[in-house]
Amino acid sequence: MDIVDAQVHANVLPTETVLATMDAIGIRAVLIDEYLGPGEGSALLPDYVLPGGISRPVGPNAEGAALRYPDRFSFLMRINPFDPGLEGWIEVLSASPNLRALRAIVFGAAEGAAFENGGFDRLFAAANAHRLPMFVTCPGRVRQLGQYAKRFAELEFIIDHCGVVFDGPQGQASLDDTLAMAEFPNIALKWAHAATYLSVEPYPFPDLDAKLRRTVDAYGPERVMWASDYTVTRRRQSWAESFFCLRHSPALSETDKEWILGRTVRTLLRWPVPDTPPARMKFHPH
Repeated sequence: MDIVDAQVHANVLPTETVLATMDAIGIRAVLIDEYLGPGEGSALLPDYVLPGGISRPVGPNAEGAALRYPDRFSFLMRINPFDPGLEGWIEVLSASPNLRALRAIVFGAAEGAAFENGGFDRLFAAANAHRLPMFVTCPGRVRQLGQYAKRFAELEFIIDHCGVVFDGPQGQASLDDTLAMAEFPNIALKWAHAATYLSVEPYPFPDLDAKLRRTVDAYGPERVMWASDYTVTRRRQSWAESFFCLRHSPALSETDKEWILGRTVRTLLRWPVPDTPPARMKFHPH
């Protein structure tokens, strides 16, 4: 089975360490989202500060890893919707053969107000012009994504982290909002952080089975992708536990698992499977 992790902040670990861990678990490829932490205001590091104090996130380590190991890594780039030159910046980024998607983060009050009132149209129009799928982190505002899904019907949106509000296992109400968005055929879901926000039981998190089944029934396995976000979620689960709780989940068929654990992200992000398996991988999950 082709296993692809749809989000790891792999820049915080040595690349060889990441590869060794991937090989041990059986993960063929990783989508890197470069992140070092919050900066001033709503900035996300690493970044450049543009004239006027606007933050522009960058990903030099992610791009470098993908250039060095193109069969193992690709990357996404976070885009500030207030970047005055975002169209040109996205055009430059799109020239990379290893860029698979963009990501929008809706956390602060300014971003939230803009998101609710159509203020992300410019960003999504630029992404659509270059056929770059958009990951969107919008906890508490998931239903507002519907307006954009209607206006940009050809753009693929992926809801980050089950769409849940970061408030512990009480996130079930916001999961309901996320599942309601399955009515839009151009919205998909990243199954990540579920153990942190939707479970109170230890590994293998059996209380997630019914929620996972509801999610797959709503979206179909072709619109659900797995991500460990390992460097953030490791206090709750190891990288291997994040993977194996799905690989061995009784709530999923083998076909479901094939899609969720790799085929969905490959398909939606137009990320081809390499012709040959990585030579260094020693373990393949059954």
